[in-house]
Amino acid sequence: MLRHRLYVTGEPQVRNIHSDPVKVAADRLGVGEQAPHVVDFWAEGYIEQPGTDRTFLVVGTGQPIPDGARHWGTTDRTPDGLVWHLYEIPQT
Repeated sequence: MLRHRLYVTGEPQVRNIHSDPVKVAADRLGVGEQAPHVVDFWAEGYIEQPGTDRTFLVVGTGQPIPDGARHWGTTDRTPDGLVWHLYEIPQT
């Protein structure tokens, strides 16, 4: 099982993974209001073998979701009261 990290930026991000995400969690890098929000997800994989590039997007509750996006998970509420949702953007 490997962990993959996405920054909460509102922009799609590519990760090289071997299988579908199975768990999603929110975190913060550092302390204080300026510490960036991140979403980690876990997927089965192998460090020594290449996977497939897949494009993911983290959105907050109420934010628009691109057409055709696939939902992979929702984080628990953060101490700040935020909830993040992990979507995969289809390859075009």
